[in-house]
Amino acid sequence: MEPDTTGGDDVIKVAAVDDHPVLLDGIAAHFARHGPDIRLVATAEDVDELLDTQTGDDAASVVLLDLRLRDGSDIASNVRRLRAAGARVLVYTGEQRPALVRRALDEGALGLVLKEDPPDRLVQAIRTVDTGEMYVSSRLAHSIVSDPRGRVRLSARQAQVLELIAKGLPYTDIACKLHINEETVHTHRKRAVEAYAKAGEQVGGTGELVYRVVADGHIDIGPDLPEQARP
Repeated sequence: MEPDTTGGDDVIKVAAVDDHPVLLDGIAAHFARHGPDIRLVATAEDVDELLDTQTGDDAASVVLLDLRLRDGSDIASNVRRLRAAGARVLVYTGEQRPALVRRALDEGALGLVLKEDPPDRLVQAIRTVDTGEMYVSSRLAHSIVSDPRGRVRLSARQAQVLELIAKGLPYTDIACKLHINEETVHTHRKRAVEAYAKAGEQVGGTGELVYRVVADGHIDIGPDLPEQARP
C-alpha cells in the first residue's frame, strides 16, 4: 500500500507490519468509515521494509505489529526498533501464546488487540495508545496479558535445549550438537522446570514441560508436535 499523506495534524498516522495484505485493506476501509481521525499511511511485511519507508512528517505515530511474521524476526527486537524510530507499538495479532505477547509488552508495546476482536476495538486502541496509555482489547486479551505463564523467563540456551528435546533428539545427541556435556543438558531442563515453578506453575515430566514451552510460545517447532511433546 502506498503511503497516504492526507489529513491534518489531528489525524493519527498509523502503519501496520503484517503479512496479510487483504486484512490490511479491510483495516484501511474500516478507518475510512469509522475512524476519520485515523489514517493508515503505510503497510509492510516486516519491520525492515517499514523502517525503510518511514521518514520525517510522513512517519506513523502508531504501528500495528503482528507477532508472527514470515521473516521469522525476533519479537523483542521488532518492538525495540520501532520504538527507537519514535513509534508507539500496538500488538495486533491472532497469536494467543502468553510468552510471545509478554515479550512484546516487556519491550514497551502499549497494548494488545486480537484480530478476532470487533474492529471498533482497534479504533479505540489506536486512539488510546497514541496518547501513551496502555490498552487491552477484550476479556480474552486481558487473560493472555495476565497469564502467569507469560512471566516465565527461559534463557536462550534453555529454549535451545528444549527445542531439541521437542524434536525428539536424545540427550547425548543434544549434548554433542551444542558442544556441552549431557549433565548440562539435564541442568538446563531442570532450570526450565524451576522457572515455571517460580511463576507459580508446576510441570511434571519432560513431556509436559515440552508441551508447555511450545504452547506458551517459548519455542516454535511448527504446527505438528511430536508424540513426546504432547501432555
